[in-house]
Amino acid sequence: MQSSLPVRLTCILLATTAIGMAVMGLYVSRALETPLVEHTIASTVRDARIIHDAIVPYVGQGRPISAPQELAQYYAAKLGARVTVIAYDGMVLGDSERSLAEVRSLPNQRDMPEIQTALAGEVGSQLRYSQALHQDILYVAIPLTEGSQIKGALRIALPLTQVDKAAISVHRTVSLGALLAFGVVLAVGVFISRRVTRPVTEIQSIARRMAEGDFAQRVPVSGSDEIAELGRTLNLMAARLHEQIRDLKGEQAKAAAILDSMVEGVVAIDHRERLLLMNHAARAIFSLGAERVEGRPFLEVIRHKAVLDLIQAMRLATVGETRRREVELGPPLERLVEAHATAVAITPAGPGVLLVLHDITELRRLERVRTEFVANVSHELRTPLTSIRGYLETLLDGALEEPVNARRFLEIAHTHAERLSRLVDDLLQLSDIETGKVILKPDALVLRHVAADIVMMFEQRALQKHLALVNAVPSDLRVQADGDRLTQIVVNLVDNAVKYTPEGGRVTLGATRGLSGFVTIWVDDTGIGIPSTDLPRITERFYRVDKARSRELGGTGLGLAIVKHLVQAHGGELWLESELGKGTTVYFSLPAA
Repeated sequence: MQSSLPVRLTCILLATTAIGMAVMGLYVSRALETPLVEHTIASTVRDARIIHDAIVPYVGQGRPISAPQELAQYYAAKLGARVTVIAYDGMVLGDSERSLAEVRSLPNQRDMPEIQTALAGEVGSQLRYSQALHQDILYVAIPLTEGSQIKGALRIALPLTQVDKAAISVHRTVSLGALLAFGVVLAVGVFISRRVTRPVTEIQSIARRMAEGDFAQRVPVSGSDEIAELGRTLNLMAARLHEQIRDLKGEQAKAAAILDSMVEGVVAIDHRERLLLMNHAARAIFSLGAERVEGRPFLEVIRHKAVLDLIQAMRLATVGETRRREVELGPPLERLVEAHATAVAITPAGPGVLLVLHDITELRRLERVRTEFVANVSHELRTPLTSIRGYLETLLDGALEEPVNARRFLEIAHTHAERLSRLVDDLLQLSDIETGKVILKPDALVLRHVAADIVMMFEQRALQKHLALVNAVPSDLRVQADGDRLTQIVVNLVDNAVKYTPEGGRVTLGATRGLSGFVTIWVDDTGIGIPSTDLPRITERFYRVDKARSRELGGTGLGLAIVKHLVQAHGGELWLESELGKGTTVYFSLPAA
């Protein structure tokens, strides 16, 4: 969030003061710290030289002995510091803060910077941070010499307590000065904000509220200077903007209400093929969510070549010219859309395109269903009628005088008339189910009893074909269903199984308790099976795998369609599994009782 002008001025003054105080504090700290450290080093070197002669005779033995360790501990107590005796090869001979056993396991110290300097014959010093003590430690080392021979090094380590105390004192003084300076700067900043920036701040605050839509705000104007003139201009602008925006909002609300209430999709695109507008119907057609699409390129939002080709074709069109095209959309949802594109002068930069989209998916589907239905019904009705007419004409032409042929012809005509009657009955029944005229009367039914009645019903036909008709429904299963309709469903399925199962086959009725409170019922046969390519359409009206065989067996092609709709009316589902030449299993689910 951007701060105000008075705050920024005050912050600049405070920041400048803080930087100055920080630089000053750093300089003072450095100025005091360096002499103190040098003084400490010099003092430590003097102490080290004093104890030099007492330790030199015990250095050079090649391994730690008790004398250097005892001397290190003795002088450490006198100096109040850590004393370490190191041989020329870097081995620790004595350390005041370690026992003799611990000294033997200390690492070689020859790589330490201060030790390297001492072994070179100079005074070495190093300031390092101790992780154990959490403070800076000063290490000072001098060479241990006997004559002109360097026999080792003596190192004294001590914390920079005095230096730290001096630095803390300086920091405290600088901090106090900074606080005083901050107070003075803050007072100056407040004075400047009140006396210099107050009119500008007021205008800024009122202008912000105007930008948020509150055009009732007015800048208090007094005087004739530049700021007062700015206030008058801002007030005039606010009044005019308020009037114009009110008119624009009214027109926009009308247009939005009209567009969103249309069932047709409307899309406006500018000359750069960027979306200017898209109503709710268009979003639904293109399966778009509630995300904002205005201002984005059309191809980024709708990646459909046919629609894009139509829009690009309108670039050469004159304003007012319209073109029509049917476009298939999808996936995920397959739609057929009739698109009308019109070249319109949307922006001054160039003509755009107005797309009006009509979703004709359902219309085309209904036309296709109607055409197929009329063709199928016509074909199914014409076949028995043609047979009936042919045999009747044969009888009228003289076969009536031949008793043997006349009776046979009449029986055939009667068979086709019964088939025609069954077809009409099935069509009427299917129509009643689809239109909701069939009223279900659900009741708790023992499924095995229903299956037993149907097995008895088909027992004679099964014996004629030497079929094994088995009732494998468990006795404890109950379903909530209309008894007559459940019988109709199972009868249709068993009838198909018996028809299409060759002699010596097997037809089984079974059931099991499924998930979500449903019972799965199936009719399994060892019949001729259904090709996998025909399975998706097997429940369509008049769809037959083998049309000639089906008519020969007296089927109308509506049985499975009726079964599917009856199952769905109960809230269940129907599905099939089949393997050509091995048999078919038809499953359906019903609510458990």
